[in-house]
Amino acid sequence: MPADLTVAILFQVGLLIVVSSIFSELFRKFKLPGVIGAILVGLFIGGPAGLGLIREVTVINLLASLGAILVLFTTGLQFDASAFWKLGKKAFLITTIGVILSILLGYGVGLALGFSWQAAFLLGAVLAPSGTSVIAAILSYEGMVETKIGSTLLTAVVLDDIEGILILTIVLSAIAKGAFSMSGLLSIAVIASLFILVSIYIGSKILPFVIKRLQGFISDEILFIILLGLGLMLAFASALFGLSAITGAFIMGAIIPYRRIGEKLAEKISMMKELFAAIFFTSIGLAISPIGMITFLPTGLIILGIAIFARLLGGLIGGRLAGFHGKTLWAATVGLAVRAEMSFIIAYEGVTMGIVDPDFLTLTAIAVIGSMIIVLPLFSKLIRDNGELKDHGVERIQY
Repeated sequence: MPADLTVAILFQVGLLIVVSSIFSELFRKFKLPGVIGAILVGLFIGGPAGLGLIREVTVINLLASLGAILVLFTTGLQFDASAFWKLGKKAFLITTIGVILSILLGYGVGLALGFSWQAAFLLGAVLAPSGTSVIAAILSYEGMVETKIGSTLLTAVVLDDIEGILILTIVLSAIAKGAFSMSGLLSIAVIASLFILVSIYIGSKILPFVIKRLQGFISDEILFIILLGLGLMLAFASALFGLSAITGAFIMGAIIPYRRIGEKLAEKISMMKELFAAIFFTSIGLAISPIGMITFLPTGLIILGIAIFARLLGGLIGGRLAGFHGKTLWAATVGLAVRAEMSFIIAYEGVTMGIVDPDFLTLTAIAVIGSMIIVLPLFSKLIRDNGELKDHGVERIQY
C-alpha cells in the first residue's frame, strides 16, 4: 500500500472516529440514542450523496465488522445463566411471541412489497430483535434497573439478542440452501439451536476450568486479552462452518463465567466496544443516500408500522400469559417495541453476504430510527410516571 494512501486512510478513520463520537455524545445529551448521531455522521460526511470526506470504505467496513463482533461478544459476556433462570420464564413469554410475530409479519409484508423470499425472510429477522442497549440506557437513566420490571426487561432483551442470533443463523442457512420449505426450515432451526446451546453448555463447563488454571500463571490483563482474542478466532471459525461470525463471538462471550470474569472483562473492553460500535453505525450511514431515505420513506414507514404493531401485539399477549397487567404490562410491551443495534447487525450481514443490496440498510434505518423516535418517549414516560413500577426492594438481576 503506498505511503500516501496509508496516510489518507489514517486521516479518514481518525475523522470518522472524532466526528461520530462527538455527535453520538451530543445526541445522548439530548436524551436520544447515540446510534442516530453516528448514522447521521456517515450519511452526511461520506456515502453516496454526502460530502465525500470518507472514501476508503473497504477499511471502514473491516473496522465495522469488528464493531459488530465486539457488540455481540460483550452481549454474550452479559449473559448470566443463574440470573437468567430467575426471570427466564416471564422474559421468554413477553419477548418470544413478539419475535415470532415480527418474523411472520415481516416476511409477509416483504413479499407483498415485491421482495424476493430471501429478502423478505431477512426483513422478518431484522424486525424481530429489540434494542438492548437503548432499553438498558433508559432504565439506567430513570433509575429502574433494580426494579422488578427493570430486571425482567433486561433479561428479556438479552434473551431477545440470543433469539436474534439464532434467527440470523437459521435465515442465513435457509438462504444458503436456495429454497424455502417448512420442513427444511424446521431442520435448520433444530440444528442451529442445538449447535448454539450445546456450544454454550460444553464451553461453559470447560472454559471455567481452563481459566482457573491460567489465573495462577498470568495476570488478569493478559487473561482478558487472550479471551478477547479467542472470541475473534471463534467468530472466524463460525464463518468457516457456514454460520455468521457474530454467532461465534456471542457464544465465546456467553461461555466466559459472568461473575468471575465476564463482568470485569465487559468493563475492560467497554471503551474499545464503544469505539468500534460507533464506526459500525457510521458505516451504516456511509451506505445510505439522503435522497434514498426520502425515496424509500413510504416503504420504510409501512415496515415501521408493521414492526411496532408486531411487538406490541406479541408483548401484550406474552405479557398477559406471564402475569403482567395494567401499566406494568404496557411499560414492558412498549419497551420491547424499540429496535436498535441487533437489527442493523442482521441487515449488515445480509448486505455483506450479497443477499440484499445497500438499499435494504436504508429501509432498516427508517424502521429502527422511527421506532426510537416514536416509542422511546412513550416508554420513558411510562417508566417515569408509573408509581407501581418503583418497587426498589427487588433484588437486582445483573446484566
